[in-house]
Amino acid sequence: MRVFGALAGVLTFLALPAEAADLRGHGGPVSALAVSEDLVLSGAFDTRVILWDRARAVALRALRLHEGNVTATAFLPDGGYASAGQDGRVALWPADGIEPRLVTQEHQAPVAGLALSPDRATLAAGGWDGRLQLLDLESGSVTTFDAHRGAMVTGLGYLPDGRLVTVGSDLRLVVWRDRAPVATIGLPASPNRLAMAGDTIAVVFADGAVRLFDDAGLLAERKLAERPLAAVAAGSGVIAAASVEGGVWIMEAGDLALRHTLEPEQGAVWSLAVTESDLLTGGADGLIRRWDIAGGEALGTGAQATQAAFDDGSRGAEVWRACALCHSLDPDDGNRAGPTLHGIFGRPIATAENYQYSDALREMDIVWTPETVAELFEVGPDAYTPGSRMPDQRVPSPADRAALVEFLARATQ
Repeated sequence: MRVFGALAGVLTFLALPAEAADLRGHGGPVSALAVSEDLVLSGAFDTRVILWDRARAVALRALRLHEGNVTATAFLPDGGYASAGQDGRVALWPADGIEPRLVTQEHQAPVAGLALSPDRATLAAGGWDGRLQLLDLESGSVTTFDAHRGAMVTGLGYLPDGRLVTVGSDLRLVVWRDRAPVATIGLPASPNRLAMAGDTIAVVFADGAVRLFDDAGLLAERKLAERPLAAVAAGSGVIAAASVEGGVWIMEAGDLALRHTLEPEQGAVWSLAVTESDLLTGGADGLIRRWDIAGGEALGTGAQATQAAFDDGSRGAEVWRACALCHSLDPDDGNRAGPTLHGIFGRPIATAENYQYSDALREMDIVWTPETVAELFEVGPDAYTPGSRMPDQRVPSPADRAALVEFLARATQ
């Protein structure tokens, strides 16, 4: 917020139901998702990238670099991660820290997607200008070439043997080896995204269909909606697809047999990710929701579990719940996306130990008191602490602000 965002994070002050499994922190539609064994990396229209602890449903780090929508995220072999945006840039972030170690400016158009090569040495990015850039992760050098001249690259991924696959608005699927096309397949409609399931290429289309391909041609197809499909993900034996109307389908990876139909009720679903047991959906409402792959049920864990020890039944504790995604109150729990708030009152801004603050916060002359915290959430962080990485969130109710401050006075001492 800045006591939390000042504290440099992402939060929202909407009360969460006790059974919520949502990752709640973005201030706009979630347009990019990537998962590792125990982490989630998201990007959104709010220009922010958030790193999440998947098991605890808390944000570990909130980053802001891109101008406009964050269009793609990916984990890197050194423990860091990558993001790409509407601004045409690809950023490589270290595992620890809030500043990128490398930023490219190769594209003159938005980046549609990122893909890590099987040998984990190259990160490929496809742009709406029809070009591909290949980023050598060791040297940082970038090679670019035209892949879909005069058209947009709308999706890309790697086959297990190291060949790169792209789809474009020129209605072509192209398989590349060493920047040379080795197979080209004509497509029946405009492709929007692709996901790799081993040697199978899953593509979602503007005609509402999902189709499976190999390097020789079409394998299977299934019509899911009358409106365009906007997202696709593969893993754990399933392929998931989502539409601009908000429907989500979980299908068998081999033949697209329908396993579950979901209605997340979060507007258009712009991003998906599959783990070994669950599906994550990123929606227009800014939430990341989780679903059981086997049964299709919404999962019942989330932020509330992290805050049970501090829930004293007060209204202030209820308002605080969403803050627990990014901040801890316990001195032993340490920093998350924002620093611990233990001992916040009386502390100058940007002085919590072992937390990397932005330069904008370090230059401010604010001491956190009940009055300054209340004022922060009355006017919002964009006005009160300009330069914050958090979305501009406010607590409009004076009674709720007072309740939050009273709760923090009890819980942070």
